[in-house]
Amino acid sequence: MTQKILVIEDETTVGLNIKEILESGGFDAIVAADGKIGIQMAKEQLPDLIVCDIMMPDIDGYGVLTALRQDAATATIPFIFLTAKTTRDDVRQGMNLGADDYLTKPFRRKELLDAIASRLAKQAKVKQLQEKIEELQELDRQKDELIWTVSHDLRAPIANIKLIAETLRLISPNAEQQKQYLNILETVCDQGNDLINNLLTWRKLEAAEYTLEYENINLEYWLTGLLEPFEIRTRDRQQIFRIKIPSDLPPFRVDTTGLKRILTELLNNACKYTSSGGKIKFQVIYQPASSAKNPGVMSFIIANEAEIPETDLPHIFEKFYRVTHSDAQFQSGTGLGLAIVQQLVEKLQGTIQAESSSGWTRFTVKLPNLGI
Repeated sequence: MTQKILVIEDETTVGLNIKEILESGGFDAIVAADGKIGIQMAKEQLPDLIVCDIMMPDIDGYGVLTALRQDAATATIPFIFLTAKTTRDDVRQGMNLGADDYLTKPFRRKELLDAIASRLAKQAKVKQLQEKIEELQELDRQKDELIWTVSHDLRAPIANIKLIAETLRLISPNAEQQKQYLNILETVCDQGNDLINNLLTWRKLEAAEYTLEYENINLEYWLTGLLEPFEIRTRDRQQIFRIKIPSDLPPFRVDTTGLKRILTELLNNACKYTSSGGKIKFQVIYQPASSAKNPGVMSFIIANEAEIPETDLPHIFEKFYRVTHSDAQFQSGTGLGLAIVQQLVEKLQGTIQAESSSGWTRFTVKLPNLGI
């Protein structure tokens, strides 16, 4: 498709000369005799590039450029000034208004065509980049829509299945084989819920939509409710779960939703990767404030008898990374869990560290006590 160039030039001979040069160069050229007509033609024709003289009656080149840059339809059209004015102030004024190039009279044919070709090539690259950005934005929108749809469609049936399993357990609590199947069913439901929660939390974090709601809590009492399901879970799996929480902890100011997600994810992983008979440890340590500017620090330590391969350890907080394992059941999930944990810890102004050696893996989460 032939590219259209608008020439705005009040000297008829010069305008026709430029038109001939452009047409000989393979362009479709149209000429406006003054600035007012040029503005009108630019808005109607939407040319690929504009060549405009500066010194014109009524509306000069600066006025033309200003008017076009203020209209969304013409704001990005490449604009080249063509004039006899050659002082540095004249050039700076044009560039400050948004001109793309500046040619002085008299000009050679090659200079004009080269300048136009250069600007059109640059504009083509900008357009391609903009199209790619729009494609990515559309993909991002589709991704968000998919996450919400899948999460909504999965949550209800999983909740119903889990309710049925709990009901059956109450009806026949002593049927050992039935109990075994119900345990498997509940585990699958829990995995489905974890998947949904991870997808929704990840989306909120990526879109900067995750909000913190701080509150003061009695940490020892709050942890009792959080840890109780894991005490039952580890007992059913013949795992040894050791808990060490000081009884003299101060009130802890924290976003409880974020803290729950952090500790639950780490404890779920500890239970998942610890074999029957293996040990899991949960410990809280409080370091009092050293000064008004340095708040107290609450440390949460979760350790379990399972080792992360040395090659995997540096990557465990990367999105979608899953630790290699010979058993397929440990390969399930999105690989988002620890990436979400790290982002939540950072939002809570804390740090997280992972160590793995001598058959043990240890995660240490340190969070400031902002209420003290």
